[in-house]
Amino acid sequence: MHGNAAKDAVPKSLDKKIPLLGPRFVPPPYLYHQKRQTAPKIEPIVAHLKPLNIIHPFYYSEISACPQCGSANTYWDGWNAKGSRDVHGINQEESALGFQLQCKGSHEGGQLCVATTNPTFWESWEHWKVPSMINLIVLLLRSLP
Repeated sequence: MHGNAAKDAVPKSLDKKIPLLGPRFVPPPYLYHQKRQTAPKIEPIVAHLKPLNIIHPFYYSEISACPQCGSANTYWDGWNAKGSRDVHGINQEESALGFQLQCKGSHEGGQLCVATTNPTFWESWEHWKVPSMINLIVLLLRSLP
């Protein structure tokens, strides 16, 4: 369901055949290519691909409120126009791609528009409230019959 749909709209279910991938996409390792081809064409550039983290309300429903006023009256305005951002992961360098949020409430200096990859978006968050993969897994497990 689109993030800007009416608040009382009923979301459509995803077909069971469609895999739910993300929010972290990891490039396939050499072993993946080696096991699927008789003579794999392995290029060094594949080893330099970074994992990509998608910061989107589809994966993290907690981020759909305004970071400054806490209002749920927000508008999701598309992907970050500047593209992905380099971030420091625990074990390696990674990339993050975020979505832009606009708060419909009034803010000092006009309407607030901020990307989920911008440090301004996360300033007001306590470190234990930042959404993570563990939270997503718990939500998915709770939704199972």
